[in-house]
Amino acid sequence: MQVNLLKTVVSSIAGQQASPIVDLLHDKKNVNEFLIAKKLKLTINQTRNILYKLGDEGIVSFTRKKDRKKGGWYIYFWTLNTGKGLIKFRDHLLGSLDGMKAQLNKRKTEKFFHCPNCQIESNEENALQYQYTCPECGEVMQLKDKGKEVENLEKEIAKLEGILAGVNQEIEVISKKEESVKQRKIRAEARKKSKERALKKKKKEREMKKGKKKVKKAKKKSFTASSFKSKLKKFLRR
Repeated sequence: MQVNLLKTVVSSIAGQQASPIVDLLHDKKNVNEFLIAKKLKLTINQTRNILYKLGDEGIVSFTRKKDRKKGGWYIYFWTLNTGKGLIKFRDHLLGSLDGMKAQLNKRKTEKFFHCPNCQIESNEENALQYQYTCPECGEVMQLKDKGKEVENLEKEIAKLEGILAGVNQEIEVISKKEESVKQRKIRAEARKKSKERALKKKKKEREMKKGKKKVKKAKKKSFTASSFKSKLKKFLRR
């Protein structure tokens, strides 16, 4: 489901020819743009134009490296941002649902008239303005039966709400994975800092021990020298 949803998003942004990019980048990181162009059977410039459009929307991201074989030019490596792609699609779905629900409400609460010849539709205000006659052919306009339209709109809304529920579920799964990765990084960084602090503490303790030993040695030397002088004085007094 996730791949199909992402293809819909990518196609809506960069055209139908861009949808295979999802298969090439899904669950992968830093894919060489020349490989993407080869798989899509497009030129590198055509491929970059597609990827730049997706990049502007946050659907893909890139890193770049200099290639000495290509005269020091940069080669771009692309990664699909699945979470952002699905969030983009969710926003699109929510907009469509809002529009459809507003249309459904209008169909349920307002009267509409139509010309059986020209199939022109008017709301009650416009129909009254033309005295309930068609502005094109002059035929008397008839009250429109909205039952089928209401039924179709309700079915389409239910369908989109089902898709939205699936998208939200996918986004939740991705969010949990990303949060888990984030927490692992935080714990790893905390362990690293703790280890660094422990090493610094040990180093400080070793330095303090060395300092104490030096002080002891200095005191010992000082005591030995003063004892020798004292004994020498006593000897000379005899």
